[in-house]
Amino acid sequence: MTNATTNISELGEALYPHLNRPDVKFNEAGEYKVTLKIPEAKAKSMIAIYEKAIQDSISEAEQKLNGKKVKLAPKPFSVEDGYALFKYKMKATGVNRKTKEPFSQRPALFDAKKNPLNPSTCNIWGGSKMKIAYNLRAYYSPALGAGVTAQLKAVQIIELVEGKQLDLFSKEDGFETTPTEEMNNVQRTEVQTSTDF
Repeated sequence: MTNATTNISELGEALYPHLNRPDVKFNEAGEYKVTLKIPEAKAKSMIAIYEKAIQDSISEAEQKLNGKKVKLAPKPFSVEDGYALFKYKMKATGVNRKTKEPFSQRPALFDAKKNPLNPSTCNIWGGSKMKIAYNLRAYYSPALGAGVTAQLKAVQIIELVEGKQLDLFSKEDGFETTPTEEMNNVQRTEVQTSTDF
């Protein structure tokens, strides 16, 4: 069951975002995803929404199983070192269960003024500050138990981080060239790739 309510997260910091292109490392169909890091004190109302949805999922599963107790599935958030970490994801491609039609989708991206963003013209890196629009979807499986997943719907970028230049060496006297935009882009790409592992 999917809760039809679209929730908006508190402002948080993106960790390991895959919002421009889907992550296909562990799933050929691809998955857009991001973990949002929010100070625990600011995340209390969000945690309450999640906990209620989880309890509703457990109750619903127990009703379907005629009162049999079900275990709690892994939560889509955790609290570590004073921060709440919320995980959001969206399938990039798949087949609709009802219509059997193939689909492809991506999260809607917006800037701070609610203008749509083109994912090919901005590269969203970890450290970007954002809000997430999401639905909580209840599920039950005998192996995992009852719980919820947080389905990614849209992202509002408040502060965009697009990468940093490598800064490994000090300046020395000697050979010097003029950096080109193409070379800067190559370095940014290499840094982005290396942080995915």
